[in-house]
Amino acid sequence: MTMRRIASVRGIALALCFALLGTVPAFAGWRDDLKVLKVGFIAGDNPAYAVARLEPFRHQLQYGLAVPVELFPARSYQALIDAQASGRIQYAILSSLAYVALDQTCHCAEPIVQPTTENGARGFRAMLVTRSDSGIANLDDARGKRLAIGARDSISGRIAPYSALAEQGIEPESYFARAFETEDAAAALRSLAEGDADLAVAWSTADDPVSTTPGSGPIADLAEASDITLPPLRAIWVSELIPFGPHAIRTDLAPEARAALIDTLLHMKDTTPDAYDAVGRSFSGGFVPADPTLYRRFSGLLASVEQPQ
Repeated sequence: MTMRRIASVRGIALALCFALLGTVPAFAGWRDDLKVLKVGFIAGDNPAYAVARLEPFRHQLQYGLAVPVELFPARSYQALIDAQASGRIQYAILSSLAYVALDQTCHCAEPIVQPTTENGARGFRAMLVTRSDSGIANLDDARGKRLAIGARDSISGRIAPYSALAEQGIEPESYFARAFETEDAAAALRSLAEGDADLAVAWSTADDPVSTTPGSGPIADLAEASDITLPPLRAIWVSELIPFGPHAIRTDLAPEARAALIDTLLHMKDTTPDAYDAVGRSFSGGFVPADPTLYRRFSGLLASVEQPQ
C-alpha cells in the first residue's frame, strides 16, 4: 500500500472516530439531563396495587426510552394536573377533561397518543335521546319535558349536554319540567324506557348515534340486557366527537425522548400486549397519534358552561 493510500485510509478512520465521538454526547446528553422520566396516573384508593398493575407498562417505557422510569400515583386529576404543571412529572395519563384543564393552566404539555376502540374510534359522542314515538324531534319540542341526566362531573351525562344547551340559551332547571340525576347513562336510559323520563343522556362510539352495535355504548349494552326492553330511540342532539383522554408530555421534554415515547406507545399493543393491557385494557384498538384539534374542539365545547370544581 502506498504512503498516499495509507494516509488516505488513516484520514478516513480519524474522520469516522471524530464523527462517532461527536455523536456520543448528543446521544447521551438528553438522557443525562432527564435522568428519570416520571409518569403520573390516577391510582385511586390503593396506590400500591395500582403501581403493581402498571409495572409492565412502566417497564416497556423504560426499555423504549433507555432511561429509568418511575410511576407517580395520584389520587385525583387535580393532583395530576398540579404535578405536571409544576414539572414534578413529565408524563401524565389524563382524561380529556383533565387535559383541557392542564392546557388552560400552563400550556406546558401536549398530547402524544390517545387510545382507540376495536373499530378505531378515537372518542365518543354525547347525546340527548327520546323514544321515537314521543313526538319530540328537537330541543324546542323538549321544553317542559322530563330529562334524566348523569352526575355533575360526567362529561357525557352532564357537562357536554349542558354546554350545548347553554349555547342555545337554555337553562335546564327552568326549561325542563324536571331534570333529575341518575347514576350513569345506562340508568338514564332505563328511566326513559320505564316511562319515568321523556329524555335521557347517552353516548356512543358508533357513527349511528343510536346504534346497537356491540361495544359502542350504553344503548348497545341495554339492547342485549335480558331485564329490560329498550324502545326505538331518536337522538335530538349529538355532540362533536369527544376524544378519549390522552397520554401527555411536557413540551420541554427533549425531542429525542418524545420520539422514543411515541414509537414505543404506537407499537406497544402489538409488541408487548401485556404492557398495553396494563394501561389500556378498556380500549382494544391500541394507541394512535393524538390529534390536538380534537382537544381544542372539546375545549371550545366546554367554554360556554361553568365546569365542576
